[in-house]
Amino acid sequence: MTARATRNGVWLALLCALWAVDVSAQLYHFGKNKVQFDEFDWQRLETEHFDVYFYPEEAELASFAGQMAEEAFAHLEERLGHTVRRRVPLILYASHVHFEQTNVIPGLLPEGVAGFTEFMKGRVVLPLSGSYPEFQRVLHHELVHVFMFDRIRRVLSDRGSHDVWFGPLWFSEGLAEYLSGPWDSYGDMVMRDALFSSRLASIAQMYRIHGSFQMYKEGQSICEFMASRYGSDVFARILDNWWRAETFPEVFALTTGEALSELDEAWSYDLQKRYLPMIGDADPPSQMAEALTKTGFNLKPALIPAPAGTPVDSIAYLFFRNEQGYTQIFRGQVGGGEATLLVAGEREPEYESLHPIEASLALSPDGASLAFIAKHNGRDRLILWDVVSGRRRRRFSFDELVALSSPTWSPDGSQLALAGARRSGRSDLFVVDVGDGALRELTDDLYHDRDPHWHPSRNLLVFSSDRAPGHGRDGQYNLFTIGVGESGDAVVRQLTDGDHDDIQPAWSPSGEWLAFTSDRERFYDLYAVPVHGDSVGTAERLTHTLTGAFDAAWMPAADELLFTGFEGARFHIYRLDLAQTGLEDSTIAATADRATTAIDSSWDLASLPDAGQVTRRTYNKRLSLDIAQSQISQDPVFGTSGGIQLGLSDVLGNDQYYFVLSHISGSESGFFDGLNLVFGRQHLARQLNVGWGVFRLNDRLSSSFGQFVREKRTGAWAEMSYPFNRHDRLETRFTARHSDLDRQFEGRQLTGWLLSNHISFTHDTSLWISTGPLEGTRYSLGLGHTFDVKSSRPFHTTYFADLRHYERLGQRSSFAVRYMGLHSRGDVPEFFPLGGSWTLRGYGFRSLWGRNVVLANHELRYPLLDRFVIGFPFGNIDLSSLRGALFVDAGNAWNDDFGDWKGSFGAGARLGLGGVFVFRLDASRRTDFDMIENSTRWDFFFGWDY
Repeated sequence: MTARATRNGVWLALLCALWAVDVSAQLYHFGKNKVQFDEFDWQRLETEHFDVYFYPEEAELASFAGQMAEEAFAHLEERLGHTVRRRVPLILYASHVHFEQTNVIPGLLPEGVAGFTEFMKGRVVLPLSGSYPEFQRVLHHELVHVFMFDRIRRVLSDRGSHDVWFGPLWFSEGLAEYLSGPWDSYGDMVMRDALFSSRLASIAQMYRIHGSFQMYKEGQSICEFMASRYGSDVFARILDNWWRAETFPEVFALTTGEALSELDEAWSYDLQKRYLPMIGDADPPSQMAEALTKTGFNLKPALIPAPAGTPVDSIAYLFFRNEQGYTQIFRGQVGGGEATLLVAGEREPEYESLHPIEASLALSPDGASLAFIAKHNGRDRLILWDVVSGRRRRRFSFDELVALSSPTWSPDGSQLALAGARRSGRSDLFVVDVGDGALRELTDDLYHDRDPHWHPSRNLLVFSSDRAPGHGRDGQYNLFTIGVGESGDAVVRQLTDGDHDDIQPAWSPSGEWLAFTSDRERFYDLYAVPVHGDSVGTAERLTHTLTGAFDAAWMPAADELLFTGFEGARFHIYRLDLAQTGLEDSTIAATADRATTAIDSSWDLASLPDAGQVTRRTYNKRLSLDIAQSQISQDPVFGTSGGIQLGLSDVLGNDQYYFVLSHISGSESGFFDGLNLVFGRQHLARQLNVGWGVFRLNDRLSSSFGQFVREKRTGAWAEMSYPFNRHDRLETRFTARHSDLDRQFEGRQLTGWLLSNHISFTHDTSLWISTGPLEGTRYSLGLGHTFDVKSSRPFHTTYFADLRHYERLGQRSSFAVRYMGLHSRGDVPEFFPLGGSWTLRGYGFRSLWGRNVVLANHELRYPLLDRFVIGFPFGNIDLSSLRGALFVDAGNAWNDDFGDWKGSFGAGARLGLGGVFVFRLDASRRTDFDMIENSTRWDFFFGWDY
């Protein structure tokens, strides 16, 4: 993954100004929190080309990463004909929950992000997912980005160009996938599904799947085809020719002699030749099994044990569903019908994430308790849920484990086994006593142990692991068993073997069969293998899907399976009749033809062979430049203005410094009077974020009466922000300043030292789309107080409240409301503006002013166009994010006399162009809720919906 840090000096200036301005209403801002729940003792390991940053618990990972990074560096030097001359910072986290706390980039990191490369300083940031081979592949992927963009910059710089452009995302990510490892079964699964469901995006239509996993795999497929068609050196030649044109299609044509459209056509034909013959032997899941779910993404079925004699169609099961941006746990019936919600996940801090891909659901033997994993405050917890009452029974957290997955019950319901990641990143197996919460480890090694499942009548776990000699080092998973008895019979025995993935094992009710998913035929299909004692038979293939089948769950009679099937880029739950597979009934004794193998040792990690090649040092906070920008402007009233903005931070992004120097010149001020300066620092390494700074500002602001307000301010501030979790935070700021305030519209000149203290609480659970929030709630409550030091008189006290709620009406429609109130009192109260596209539509921008403000907005948001693309010579503009709005607004701004309500109603359109660039157009008519104006007013603005 690639990540670009912003270079927009305007936003930096606004941030610094926000710190120093004494306007209580501007103190709060919405947004979810990136919380640093853990404190790390950072160290640095130096290799020939890399600075590896790590904390002591992951020293093993750091040594491995240093070696693998050097090997990848040598490989990419050869493949791309280029060397990176600067040292590359490589920042490591032992788990994804630690990785999500990084300050290298400000945004929140979804669970699907396996690493990223940041381009401002060329930093590579990676977590360990539990698998060292997978970590090596992702590291190689990110280093392709480092080489690629370093080469582009140097090629352009050598020709005197500093206007750097990076080409289409499908090419950069596809090339990184291609050079970081061979094509795999997941790639085949995605490509077959895209082709047979008519969802394959051509190169010209790649915008339709921008940023998706399908885009990564299509890009990799295109790059593989390019290498076979034009030679393996085609990528080095393309990068060398980057300076010769201004668009990727032109560079491609200059390098290969063919148009990109010709490559597109040839690649599409090659895919059809490769995959179309497969349809004769395979079927999508919907053609071989009964679909139990129809909408959303559904996976990990878990059957609720039922009394003997229960009709098959009445048997219930639980599963994960993500339909509207949240993962939740639902209850369905095998016979069909509407599924009902059991656990509402990912809306509140208690269940911030349910890990639907990595985790699973487990029902106790009596069917009364559900065990699942939920993330809370930077740690995973084991939750026991009462299936009947729909309430939580118990929760367990373990100090030594940061991530958990795949709980499974013992036959007597007194224990649970699960996979857990230690602070070092190692993923091992553990047993939890349900009575007292005691944790006991079963494995303690470097291998990725996952998917444990408890035998229905024995103290025996089956699990999937990359510990197999030979294949495991290459990242392949096979099946193993381990004893779980108190006697400590923890002998690991190997059940399956081969250069393929065997994952997600599940015992049959009798314990004589194991169902699992395997890609041994290059398709992810369901298999079953008989197991008797320490002997294992030959695996039988149960499905032959075009796409993939996962998460097998046996029905009580063992004559059917529930499973997760992949089709049409979605996961659904299916019901498979085993009679059509030829598998013998599990009540027949399983035939075992070979003994399982006890595993004493396996592969080991590569490490840095020569201690003289590396140096270990403590971490020193060396600052480097993030942003350096200057600008100048001319205004007929305020005169000429110009300035510079600088931003510096350490390599981890924990310490950030900002400096803004600007000057406003005009006939009303001398040089020094027009000088403005802000210097600030933020420290973000801990859960309590702190900042401080100094400022000297000379502002001339237009007042509510068309006059000018001039204020000279010199002082300092200190601020703190304490995020309790991803959704809630408490913020406060203390400011001391000397103010020279000229309020011409009141005829008052005020001079003195002022002390201000502001505090606010903010809550945000909103779910966003490209134009703004679609679902959830946001609110902020706070107050501020400023007083004159010399006279001890209150300057002003300000209260503010802002509540916004978004009620989802459908997949893409919602009803949004906002209620806001502002009030300031004191000898010199603050005045607040109202009017414009973001507040009271139909009224001029900031046309209403007062020390009191009330505002109510009601808006229906809905999709306006599903698919509308405009073609231009430079590319296509996709207008599929064009949305409509119907609204009613009411509000007022006043001092002493409220007067009449001011309102408006109308319709609008919003077009998301990426990031903050949301085009907003509103047509409205004013009303005082007695009469309606005849004229229509238009508001045009760029910005997200409220």
